[in-house]
Amino acid sequence: FNVGSFEQPTISELVLRAGNGSPVGITATLWKRSPNGVLECAWINTSGDNYDIYVRINQYAYWLIAQYDYTGNANVTLYSAPEYSETKPANATNGQTYTLYNSMMKPTAGDVDALSVNGGRLNGALGIGTDNALGGNSIVLGDNDTGLKQNGDGILDIFANNQHTVRVAPGEMIVLGAIRAGNGKKLSLTSTNNSALNAGFNLWGDGGNRPTVIELGDDQGWHLYSQRNPDGSIQFVVNGQVIPDNYGNFDARYLTSGNVYTKGESDNRYVQNIQRGAPVWPGKVDEYGPAEAPAGCFLTQARHDPTTAYGVTFGYRPLQMWVGNGWRTING
Repeated sequence: FNVGSFEQPTISELVLRAGNGSPVGITATLWKRSPNGVLECAWINTSGDNYDIYVRINQYAYWLIAQYDYTGNANVTLYSAPEYSETKPANATNGQTYTLYNSMMKPTAGDVDALSVNGGRLNGALGIGTDNALGGNSIVLGDNDTGLKQNGDGILDIFANNQHTVRVAPGEMIVLGAIRAGNGKKLSLTSTNNSALNAGFNLWGDGGNRPTVIELGDDQGWHLYSQRNPDGSIQFVVNGQVIPDNYGNFDARYLTSGNVYTKGESDNRYVQNIQRGAPVWPGKVDEYGPAEAPAGCFLTQARHDPTTAYGVTFGYRPLQMWVGNGWRTING
């Protein structure tokens, strides 16, 4: 015994109870209060209703101060010099030991099926301030269906009022609703979930001629991108046609209708081809020759008619030009 070692003086209670059979039998229960007292108990039936009681104590507890009482119908004999053995007899029957925890012998988390403040394993769902309605490997916070749940290898889901809102998986986070950024007016990123293809923004660069690219695309390819060039300039490229609803902010290089010379107007003002029209023979004239051809026409043939003394026949054709989308006879 070491003076000042207050944990060495200790009390252990061993309760022996006989049965009412024949033989009566015995039950031994140990109430342990300290790791320095009696640690285990057992018994051996030596004959009839006679039993040897064994206790396990620490190695240097050579002397045991014992006090016993009994109610009757049994006798207890205490050996002042008990036999010492390092092992329990093979044919001994174990008694039941109950531990009474106290300020000297505090339980571990495992002793009372608790979770240690130093960490440990919790088997089952956890509810903080409420029951857990999510089940499985989950933690709910204040609301029984709001919290975190592990739903597969490397998959962590977030629920709000039992609605699946976020999934975290290796290399990605999937938000199953709208994303809104801002404390006042908010910037939103949403999907109505009825598109034929997936789409996304991608920030990338090649470290060379395209150091910074912000690109919008879908499963079939890119739609548009904004690019910072190596010289600091910006390039905006669309993979298709740009159709603005309003041209009012275009500069003088892009004039609105009424201030431009269109292709149709040009075609209607410029001659693209000239031809002679179909020939016309108006009939014979007198010996003085043919009269003047009609406006827009020119004489193409004149000859004497040998069937008359002085008659002359002649022919003319209209002079035509292609303007716009048709042939026109010249004026005058």
